Amino acid sequence: MYKYKNKYLSLFFGLFLSFSISFYMNPNSNNRLLVPFIFVIPFTVFINYIGESLPIIIERLGVKEKVLLFMLSAVICGLFFLSFLSSKDYLLPANNIIKIFIYTGVFFIIYISIVLFYANMQYIEIKTQFLTLPKNKILFYALPSIIVWMFYLIAFYPGVMTPDSMNQWTQMVTGEFWDSNPVIHTLLNLFITRIWYSPAAIAITQILILSLIWGYSMYRFESMGYKKVVLYFITAVFALNPVNGIFSITLWKDILYSAFILLFTMNIINVLVDKHWIDNRKNFIFFLISAFGVMFFRHNGILPFMGTMILLICFYKRNSKPFIITVGSIIVIFFLIKIPLYSLMKVHPASSSEAFGIPTQQIAAVIKEKGYLTEEQKTMINGIMPLDLWAENYMPGNVDYIKFHKEFKTDKLMEDKVGFLKMWIDICRQNPWIALEAYGDQTSIAWSVKGYTNWGSRKIYANEFGLEQKNIAQPVNYIANKALNFTQKKGIDQFFWRPAMPMFLILLFGFAAILKNGLKATLAIVPVTLNMATVLIATPAQDYRYLYASTLVYLIIILFAFVKIPANTYKY
Repeated sequence: MYKYKNKYLSLFFGLFLSFSISFYMNPNSNNRLLVPFIFVIPFTVFINYIGESLPIIIERLGVKEKVLLFMLSAVICGLFFLSFLSSKDYLLPANNIIKIFIYTGVFFIIYISIVLFYANMQYIEIKTQFLTLPKNKILFYALPSIIVWMFYLIAFYPGVMTPDSMNQWTQMVTGEFWDSNPVIHTLLNLFITRIWYSPAAIAITQILILSLIWGYSMYRFESMGYKKVVLYFITAVFALNPVNGIFSITLWKDILYSAFILLFTMNIINVLVDKHWIDNRKNFIFFLISAFGVMFFRHNGILPFMGTMILLICFYKRNSKPFIITVGSIIVIFFLIKIPLYSLMKVHPASSSEAFGIPTQQIAAVIKEKGYLTEEQKTMINGIMPLDLWAENYMPGNVDYIKFHKEFKTDKLMEDKVGFLKMWIDICRQNPWIALEAYGDQTSIAWSVKGYTNWGSRKIYANEFGLEQKNIAQPVNYIANKALNFTQKKGIDQFFWRPAMPMFLILLFGFAAILKNGLKATLAIVPVTLNMATVLIATPAQDYRYLYASTLVYLIIILFAFVKIPANTYKY
């Protein structure tokens, strides 16, 4: 009797889901009653399978694991709604009951699918081994990326340079340094170009560093027990991604910074697999180097570095000495660079106006939408730039049209930063919905797969140094452009050029790792997540490069999600 009852319930839910999903998809009115029946059988079978297998799978889990399972599934479901599902305007005039019916069905099918995914992930695992492999394996796994990305360098020789790249090149040529780009990164480029004065020298260095970091990561996963065929496939996906191809030869600080986020993440996984890994002197130095790259190759690196280190110290209280030494060493290096080195080189400080991108955009949106402003606020805003120009130059998602306008008085804003921020807070309180929408537009690069993305360039920006691209191999240039054009087609671009896609995968599989190995596994996703947080706090535009680290890290997190860490691992 129970079996039949279960079948009827499955059919009922199958019908419910079929109608709610098909109505959400908005089929043609002539097929509105026909289309749902296409989904009835698959949904009924799916619900029946869940009803029979899910309780058995979940029953094996402890109370703590069950709570985490349902809680993390709800979080991922919410993120899926936020990132992937757009609002349907044709549902706006629908009755509230109809809307509840439709969205309940959509939520249920996504949520239950995620629960099922996580429940099954607990029983799919790679048991950690400690294989001794020859170090030349690192080069073996690095070679595909080196070969493919050299192909892009030939296609766009001697590399790609934007205004940011030219800013650093100018500093290298004139010897007058500004802290708008991290001076350590500029000095590294200066050293490289003293060996060979060409953008290609920096591009090759980036290719080698990024490829070798990837090679090291695959080498470590093979030593943990992963089958080589899986790692070969993952390496091919990494090397053939056109985003990695063009970015590896683009002269930005973001490239090496993202590469060191990848290395830092891999080293944290090393610590998670064996807490005594870092006790080895060579491993500790390697860890310190990765932390240095995160901290000093982008100004916002301080949050991923410090946030991760604090959590490492908290999780590993009894073995925290290496992490405390790392933090202390980086702080000492930081002050040595910021005080004596900057003073010796007469480095000009960077303007802090970059941090005011989101407040500037929210104020501009309120003006554009004719929101409520007091006379005092209007006077203050008008002193920075005429009100009509704020409205005229407001572009959702990009503050550059305002920030770089000839009438925008940055100095005026900087004179009273506290006053500006107080005014901004008051304006947001007065116009909460406009401010919230503007914030969403400005930060959508981090959380939505839809929207405009600045994917960078394929050229060398006009300059006075005689730097220009040379078409040294027309067929290679043609193939590389075709590959990049494909990734930038509408509908396909969101898979390649919206960082929210890899970030969602990082969280999806990162949570699976947490369910499998406990809360300590959270550490693996902390650096890249905190990097994303910096964009949510202050981002000037929808530039993919700000979150390029997500594209480098997501494959590593997917691999880590299947690793089962033994209770005690003291190898190395």
